[in-house]
Amino acid sequence: MIRKISMLAVIFALYMSASSAYACDFRKSFFGDPKEKTAIAHALLLPDQWGGEALAIPMEALCENDDSLYGTTVVYLYIDNELSQIRLERPLMNDKKLMDYAMRKYGSFNLPTTVDKLAWRGNHTWKSGNERIEYIAINIDGGETEVITITNRLYEQKVVDYNRKIGEWLDAQQ
Repeated sequence: MIRKISMLAVIFALYMSASSAYACDFRKSFFGDPKEKTAIAHALLLPDQWGGEALAIPMEALCENDDSLYGTTVVYLYIDNELSQIRLERPLMNDKKLMDYAMRKYGSFNLPTTVDKLAWRGNHTWKSGNERIEYIAINIDGGETEVITITNRLYEQKVVDYNRKIGEWLDAQQ
């Protein structure tokens, strides 16, 4: 009997350590939290002229035990010192790993049968609870970039206003 209990305990411990090793939670802060609550090594804080601050962190610093998304940068966007959006950015990897992640996490979507998955460009949006998630694949010089944005509905208007300021500035530069 003791042998069975010991064996079950060992199996349970192995299961728990293996599942935690493969699970990567890049969300180290909650929407609305100030940036001071996100204390992570290797983070780079980038304030801008539109009232936002982007805290950029390589996935390698967030998920040491899960290399499936290495090469991805997680960007926490703080507007008025409140976490308003989380972005995962994966430029020039050309492997669709963010697409695979998004489809596993939020649900699959149909791709055109005439286009190879690696050549597909476009976007797809999901709603999950109070969050709006958008996957985007676009061409850039040298390849493509994949982006996942996660925005809580409570902060969505704040993000829209922030992006409008950036757009107005860009329009004025022409």
